[in-house]
Amino acid sequence: MSVTLADLSEQTLSSTWPDTLELTLDGIAQGGEAVGRWQNRVVFAAGGIPGERVVVRLRERHESYARGDVIDVLLASPDRVAPRLPGASHMPWQHIAFDAQQRLRRQILADQLAKFAGVDPAVVEATAFASKPWEYRNNTRLHCDGRRIGYYESNTRSIAELDHDPLLHPVLNEALAALRSALADELDDAPPLEVTLRVSEAYGYCIAALRGRGDRRSLAARWRARCPVLAGVVFTVPPPHMLPPLGADTLVEELADLTFLLRPTTFFQVNVAAAATLLNLIRAGLGDEARGRLLDLYCGAGAFTLPLARNAIEIVGVEEYAGAVADAERSAAVNHISNVRFITGSAEAVLANLDGPFDAVVLDPPRRGCHPRVLHALIERAPRRIVYVSCHPATLARDLKTLIAGGYAVVRATPVDLFPQTPHIESVVALMRAGSAQV
Repeated sequence: MSVTLADLSEQTLSSTWPDTLELTLDGIAQGGEAVGRWQNRVVFAAGGIPGERVVVRLRERHESYARGDVIDVLLASPDRVAPRLPGASHMPWQHIAFDAQQRLRRQILADQLAKFAGVDPAVVEATAFASKPWEYRNNTRLHCDGRRIGYYESNTRSIAELDHDPLLHPVLNEALAALRSALADELDDAPPLEVTLRVSEAYGYCIAALRGRGDRRSLAARWRARCPVLAGVVFTVPPPHMLPPLGADTLVEELADLTFLLRPTTFFQVNVAAAATLLNLIRAGLGDEARGRLLDLYCGAGAFTLPLARNAIEIVGVEEYAGAVADAERSAAVNHISNVRFITGSAEAVLANLDGPFDAVVLDPPRRGCHPRVLHALIERAPRRIVYVSCHPATLARDLKTLIAGGYAVVRATPVDLFPQTPHIESVVALMRAGSAQV
């Protein structure tokens, strides 16, 4: 068998790292892993907490760093608590006390913004926690394979079976138990299935969407018969095999004294308290410009657009997903809001042809952040205020660097805990253009 130079290099590299090592953890990385050093090389340790002395089993080795998992805690942090669901990869911070999670979120955001955008850490506020520590999620996506149901393990297509998820709203756990019962009558070789579940916090019922091959109407009927809180099931099957919904296909939710009409697959915030917290931070960031002409990019179903319309002269929402725009327009109509206009399309394409000017802009992009054309178009249009809602500190820092170079300054940045027991960090950043009044 021939051996390449790359093979030899990898073998040499692996031999320089032990299988396990002992080290002290002194930092926290963006992805939520604790950080330590071994022979002047960085080790990312999942399951650790800064300040601990631990034993780590390595699973990934590189020249200057390695990744591994804590298998023994020799000196525990006072912030360590017993996990509710040991080994559950969808909540990797459940071993960290709730208050400590908030401190770590602020530290991660401040580090990322300082390192990659030159933002003064002093403008990063304490974390605003918008959710209960448990039972806070109003939506989830599950995977079924025959009679098995659960979440995918991290970075795999392997299903970790789930009986009860302590992060889910109780209604969703009730629906999960009924689905598991209904799946018991399925064949072992039934086609894989993706299940989206969403609960109405205002009215206490849920709806679901099933996506996968085959006719799953009999499964849906058994599920509904065993689950009184399941008001309807939608089948997201591609044409020409489209199926009518079984029961309700729209969820009714309440936010900021407004009614929202949502299909199960439309993006909405993880819970109403979280959406309200983000909305309050957006309003504070907009300042007096909230009464002007506003632009809401990546607006989804209008969770921010419609409440902001109450005080604005006009607001334009831009969203690429046509289904979300349809939901936003239905919600605007049912709330009798007429000073809002929604446009379907990518933010970069719509901005190129959108009439202006705008007094302020709200950005809420996906994890990948804003397209560079969006940032440059905003700099050219020069709104007095920009409020950036981010779900990823690294892409946020990258985009802020561009906006700062274009004449904007960060007034404040607030990390928000929308997802307790996970390292996910939402944040709201208020920016003002040079020469504008202070927010």
